[in-house]
Amino acid sequence: MNILIVEDDSFKFAEIKNFIIKNGVPEEAIILKQAVADTVEFLNSYSPDKIILDMSLPSHVAELGEGTPLGLTSGGMEVIRELSYLGKVNIPIIILTQYPQIQINNDYYPISDVAKVITDKFNFKSLIVDEFDDDSSHWKNSTKRFLQQ
Repeated sequence: MNILIVEDDSFKFAEIKNFIIKNGVPEEAIILKQAVADTVEFLNSYSPDKIILDMSLPSHVAELGEGTPLGLTSGGMEVIRELSYLGKVNIPIIILTQYPQIQINNDYYPISDVAKVITDKFNFKSLIVDEFDDDSSHWKNSTKRFLQQ
């Protein structure tokens, strides 16, 4: 099993990575992408077994001479749209976000409604959405359930 983690925050990535390793995922099965562009490029060639996705992502990874990446609060939705376009709606996804609302097509939804909205609009088969808070165990419980699917 390989798991794609799409996350630009190094602290949050380390927390998620350490947690899933403690729950049986080998480190070599973890693939990290940090921006929308490199995630889309990866997904056009590969299909991970599962995806852990942040919602606020930069447009591209900062590289010398490449210009400043744009911060996209809906960057994760770009990844969702690409997966839908590619017909990869059967890949289980967990969205872990630090925001209490997520923007979908110019409307804001509380995270409690996001899984249903995305599933209805994009036909995903397995989607969990939770708030990432390093002081809470709630995201860990959701992630554990996700890993067991």
